[in-house]
Amino acid sequence: MLRAQYLDRDALDRRTLAGLRTALGHARDRVAAYTDDRYDVGVPRDLADFARLPMLRKADVLAAGEDRFRDPAFTRGRVTVYTTSGTSGQILEAWHDPANYAHDRACNIRRFAAAGGRYRPWSRLVHFKPFPLETAWYQRLGIFRRSVVHSALPVRTRVAQLQQERPHALIGYPVMLRDLLRGMRPEELVTLRRTLRAVFTESELLTPEVRRQLTEGFGVPVFNEYSAYELMHIAYDCAEGQLHVAEDRVHVEIVDAGGAPVPDGTEGHVVVTGWRERAMPLLRYWLGDRATRHADRCGCGRTFARLDLTKGRADDYVVLPDGERIYAGTFIGMAISTPGVAECMVRQDPAGNITVWLVPDGRAGRGFDDLARAARAWLHDSAGRPFDLDVRQAETLELTKGGKGRFVVSEFRR
Repeated sequence: MLRAQYLDRDALDRRTLAGLRTALGHARDRVAAYTDDRYDVGVPRDLADFARLPMLRKADVLAAGEDRFRDPAFTRGRVTVYTTSGTSGQILEAWHDPANYAHDRACNIRRFAAAGGRYRPWSRLVHFKPFPLETAWYQRLGIFRRSVVHSALPVRTRVAQLQQERPHALIGYPVMLRDLLRGMRPEELVTLRRTLRAVFTESELLTPEVRRQLTEGFGVPVFNEYSAYELMHIAYDCAEGQLHVAEDRVHVEIVDAGGAPVPDGTEGHVVVTGWRERAMPLLRYWLGDRATRHADRCGCGRTFARLDLTKGRADDYVVLPDGERIYAGTFIGMAISTPGVAECMVRQDPAGNITVWLVPDGRAGRGFDDLARAARAWLHDSAGRPFDLDVRQAETLELTKGGKGRFVVSEFRR
């Protein structure tokens, strides 16, 4: 894995094409959705040939039925299940086979190694997350160990927990880390910088301005990761601040509105194929972010192609009566962690009243009153205190004119 990022361009393209051929062959043989005639293109001769396949969106998977995209040889007990966040207005349950999931975990090691020695396997890491994370066996042995701090706790509580850990590295959504910076006193930042060596960001668009704010605020370099629940690890930053595509696991295309690839250096939509996935292969999967791609060698020496993400997910939030913000990630965590929630959206009116709309998943066999109590309890526990909110039932989510869902919308301004 460490050697792969330095292979020459021709070798990388040959490896990618071989992976795509195998993934397509497996999907055609084992997965019902790909028996469709549109996927009957034979063996792709090159990457351009692979781009003849249809582009797949989340709505297409949900409309056809998630089971049609799963290899029946894999059962729920044999896979790792990730549930998409619902920021597009739809929630999808993605299955990842053991080999692909293990490769994804190993990519985290490569990601940390790319930070130029600022993070070591024995470093102390604090992870700000809106939902709990499992502890792996190797973390219990003290390797790549982390402390998870709930991002919806009051900022002073988060700062106190952070100070207690004396971390070498932080990881979290950019918006959560900016919120943390605003809540820290100058003397607390001085203390933090005595041990802190790196900041890692995830799950949201990291703009140059936000990177500058975090770098200056924490006083250490910032390293980004690009991932999606459906595909897991996609790209990672090197010490030069360049976002490299993990080309030994995914094929990234930048396409126009019709799904046709555009030349390198041209902005377009991000389409990804995770060619190692066998449990639930998603071929030419449209993510909705926009980016440009560059295939020339980076100053760090890596030959993996680079991405410049230009537009991504928003950092929407609601404001509580005490002035604290609760960001979209917390509500996403509730939707993922509460069995029976199919879809969710959050609205705050001009007076500050918060309404959480839940679309129940009938398969869970759970009454709405019980579902609402569980959702409310999860949010209060995550925030570390109760706050007023109304939980209501919805049949479908509110969509924009462009057909997208707005997960969190607040009209309240202090």
